[in-house]
Amino acid sequence: MTLALPSEGLKLPKAAIRRINIGQSFAEYDNSLDDPSIYVHTPALAAAQEPDSGKVFFVGRRGTGKTAIRKYCEQNSDSAKVIVPEIFSPSSTLNDVDPFRNVRQRPFRSLVSAFRRALQIELLKIWSEAHPRRHNTSPRIEAELETFGVLDFDMRCLRFISRISAALEEGDDEKWLIENKAHKELADEMKVLNSGGLNTHTLLIDSIDDYWEGTDEGLVYLTAFMHACLETSTQIPWARTVLFLRENIFERVRARDMESSRLETAVVGMEWSEKQLLELVERRLNRPLTAKYALGGGVWRAFFENPEEAWKNVMEYCQKRPRDVLIYVSNAVESAQNSGHERILIEDIQQARRRFSDNRFKDLGDEYSENYPRIALVLSRFYGLGRAFTFGGVESFIRKLHNDPEVVRLCGAWLFENSSPELFIRLLYDVGFVGLKTGGAAPKFRALGPQDTSPPPVTDTTDVVVHKCYWDSLDLQDALVRHLPEQKEFGKVGIIEDLPGGLDPSEYADTIDLVSETLQELPLGHAGAVDFEEIVGEVIKLCFFRGLENVEERSRDHEGRIIRDWVASNRAQNGFWESVRVRYAAQQVIWECKNYKDLSADDFHQVSYYMNDVGGRFIVLVFRGEIKPAYYQHMRRVARDKNGFILPLTEKDLFIFLRQAKNGKIKEDHIQERYDSALRKIS
Repeated sequence: MTLALPSEGLKLPKAAIRRINIGQSFAEYDNSLDDPSIYVHTPALAAAQEPDSGKVFFVGRRGTGKTAIRKYCEQNSDSAKVIVPEIFSPSSTLNDVDPFRNVRQRPFRSLVSAFRRALQIELLKIWSEAHPRRHNTSPRIEAELETFGVLDFDMRCLRFISRISAALEEGDDEKWLIENKAHKELADEMKVLNSGGLNTHTLLIDSIDDYWEGTDEGLVYLTAFMHACLETSTQIPWARTVLFLRENIFERVRARDMESSRLETAVVGMEWSEKQLLELVERRLNRPLTAKYALGGGVWRAFFENPEEAWKNVMEYCQKRPRDVLIYVSNAVESAQNSGHERILIEDIQQARRRFSDNRFKDLGDEYSENYPRIALVLSRFYGLGRAFTFGGVESFIRKLHNDPEVVRLCGAWLFENSSPELFIRLLYDVGFVGLKTGGAAPKFRALGPQDTSPPPVTDTTDVVVHKCYWDSLDLQDALVRHLPEQKEFGKVGIIEDLPGGLDPSEYADTIDLVSETLQELPLGHAGAVDFEEIVGEVIKLCFFRGLENVEERSRDHEGRIIRDWVASNRAQNGFWESVRVRYAAQQVIWECKNYKDLSADDFHQVSYYMNDVGGRFIVLVFRGEIKPAYYQHMRRVARDKNGFILPLTEKDLFIFLRQAKNGKIKEDHIQERYDSALRKIS
């Protein structure tokens, strides 16, 4: 790529390097996204802004900008609302998923009808907030809002699914038709609201993967939900649903849905060009400067020594994902700052490479942990081997995996399903770990958006090339592996052993299973209170050890019994826990345990006393029930009076933390979403 020269007469201000702050690479934590000038106007962002674009599904790998687009749409619209559905977790059960395989038949269409009605009511809630007096509203709309508008989205979905499923199971055609036509009749009433002209009201649906477990039931629900989103957006003129979805989840839907072509017409891929990625970095470098450099290469040339070589290094080691580029450049900036350089030198770029490679390796295992639990363990077995493998080399690698007890114990469920070289190579290609090379051509790596409809063929002449971004973290040799001797031991990657208490991966998984089983069987009330406190302590140690350290009992006496709550030192250097420490001065985090379903005003009043200037003003309140609207009033009072925050977490959240930890997921997106959701409710 040719970089443009900077404007004449502009020089890099003295100490400019010290003032650079690239910002957080994770959009959830990036405060710079509050500034509209920081955004790059990609085709995906344009499609999200344009109501008539016809695009409903924004699909891409992690780190391609989905959450950033959602933030932009939310901030720049008075008629947009964000929801994070939990309906795709297995707490709601289907007795048999087989009747739902045909998307044209009654069982599947019943689910679509239920989801459509729930979505339409959520859109009506957005409309009613802007029209509180609701003049001349039809009795049907009033009845729907009064009866079902008070329910949260997930409870509303479950209510409608239960009603229409009961009619279907009972063979009551009249009742089924009434339930099935309810969304159509409501849609007709909603169309009438547009007679005076309405702005587009948008429902932004994000973080599906927070509750995604990859079960067949969850897949049925998600497929029906996507059909409902598309139908709602196309049939009500002033209403639009926008769903942000990871491509690995979308691929599951596409493989299952015989009519996925209907959905694909409304899909936007999250691909980025080199020009857009350069602009992404330049806007952030320019931000603290009074005199701005011209975008399109001028900013980069001003900040970087040997700019063409520096940019080539970044592009070769990134996979054209905005998050990758931001992490790499941020690491290079920190290297220059630590070395006192006045510009970012080529050695700063090279110094950042290993750190970036380690980050990418961790993130890859985390990204696909739900599809392939503990996949990072399998990838770690490439350590110290070659950068490329022949077809035969992959065969011998698979044989060695089958003889590795730890791999078989933790990954066997999916590994044996992909044991043939063709399937195993395709899996590595699909997750972005390798590219495929035939003859003298350059290796082809997969795209970032929805997968290619015609990926390269895999034959016995195919060479498999590990992407450059993983070379350093795995210490790969510049060699083509044709065969691995049976007696050769697998190497070990240090970062894979990053587990609490010196546990190896098998012991770690076993401990999580034991905690989950104990929680599942635990009685409510005093009988299980002590065990619940112990379980919460184990969850902190097993799931949050990267950010919270020195987890200790905070014992106190209550009515003759010892209550063990927990306090943990907040040492996080990035992510959710760092943002909590900065915002609430939370050098310590108190976890209060309540082994019952319903919280009272006294519970919130009690924990607010623990907030102070020394330990901080952020407390986690863990209980066994569901979060009720009344809780937000107490949280709002504490935020106002104490300038602090109480984060309620449920038993269901504990199970999600444990499941994600066992699968190897390290990203803190679920607790971040819980915090964001609560913050929106009390603001």
